[in-house]
Amino acid sequence: MNDRTHFFISCSITFLMICFVLWLKSPAPSPRVTSQEAPVIEAPPLDLQSFLDVEEGSTTAMVSLPVSTHLEKEKNKQFIPLNVVPQQKSQHNQKVQIVAAKRSVDQSHEISSKLRKQLQQSDRNADQLVGQSTDAFSRGLLSLSEYHLALSLGYKNKLKAAELRQSKQAEVTFLNQKRRLFQQAVEQLQLMDQPAAQGWYGDLVHARLLLAQNQYELANATKDIDLQQAALAQISSLSSEYFSIRKVELQVGEADLSEFRRASRAVYVANQESQYFYGSDKNDTSGLAVYVRELEEIQTEVQWMANRDAGMGRNDLLNLSKSHLAYTRAKYYQKQDRENESRELFQKSMEYSQSAWKERINTYFPAGTASLHDLSSAWIMWNAAGSEYSELQSRETGTINREIRVGLDRMLNIADSIRDRRGRMSSDVSLVHCLKHSEILSDLKAAQTR
Repeated sequence: MNDRTHFFISCSITFLMICFVLWLKSPAPSPRVTSQEAPVIEAPPLDLQSFLDVEEGSTTAMVSLPVSTHLEKEKNKQFIPLNVVPQQKSQHNQKVQIVAAKRSVDQSHEISSKLRKQLQQSDRNADQLVGQSTDAFSRGLLSLSEYHLALSLGYKNKLKAAELRQSKQAEVTFLNQKRRLFQQAVEQLQLMDQPAAQGWYGDLVHARLLLAQNQYELANATKDIDLQQAALAQISSLSSEYFSIRKVELQVGEADLSEFRRASRAVYVANQESQYFYGSDKNDTSGLAVYVRELEEIQTEVQWMANRDAGMGRNDLLNLSKSHLAYTRAKYYQKQDRENESRELFQKSMEYSQSAWKERINTYFPAGTASLHDLSSAWIMWNAAGSEYSELQSRETGTINREIRVGLDRMLNIADSIRDRRGRMSSDVSLVHCLKHSEILSDLKAAQTR
């Protein structure tokens, strides 16, 4: 080998060694992932069900964090720094919080479910009462005043349930339904056309009055001032005619004292509503004073019959007459800001109506001389007087409310024990159930507004 060739080889070797050294010092490229290594991947976006699980605090929901490699897991198992608290405890606390949140959500869902079922049950009962009372009235088994009470209570409960559902336009819908039923009642009474029948024409005028009152409420709900004014004029005219008819019946000895009381109240309510509508003196108690004198006249009649052992002077009727009179007098003093007199009279009204209810449920109902509807009407008066007295005497409110609820539950047990539902009995049973649902709906509404 000559000198030139030896020199060339030496230079080549030197150059290769320099390149090799430079290559060793250069930064290494990222290693290519092989099939034996677990890759680091990003979590996929949550689908709808996973999102709902996270929102509801489900323990099965996955947290969207990157998945660690197998090597990192092994290192975490082998080396835990002494100054770092292991994550197992925090994960346990997190699971406990998630479980607690889920239980809270489930409980709220359970409450909502119970509320929904309660409202559905109340609606079914109200529909039953409306349908059964309409059938009983069309067959002459229910008086007009009893039919009016059933429709008022049934649709009142339906409206309460709609308000709890926050349904709009429910009031207008229900008032239209009631209007059609009152119109049917007027047409049915017109078809009888028997002027010689006792109380027939008075019932017809009363039905027209109820229709006008419903029209007034509907106009008020739809903000139709012209229709409201026209309906109010009808109410004033019909209430006066209704009272005049019952007054004549009282004078000739054919009076139903309860109907005369309703006619007296109809005149008072019409006058009061006119004062509110036309902006008259709202504190004018002259109309209420007239109503009080008419109730005094009724009590005198009932007392006269009671002294002669007549059926219309029975103890429960006498006590209810006293209860209505005391209640109205209490309202009279209440409008005059005489709270002490008002409180005392509300207490008397409550005691009289409670006594009438007890006599009916303990004596007359078992003997068959008082109906389930009679028990309900006495309880309604007891409840109204008790509510007014409770507002003025807060210390006894709890005791009074418990006694009234116990009385209602006792009526409910009696209603449920009745097996023969022929005639008007099914309507009377539904009436008691509607009274119970009315109390429940009032409690639900009070709880919702807290």
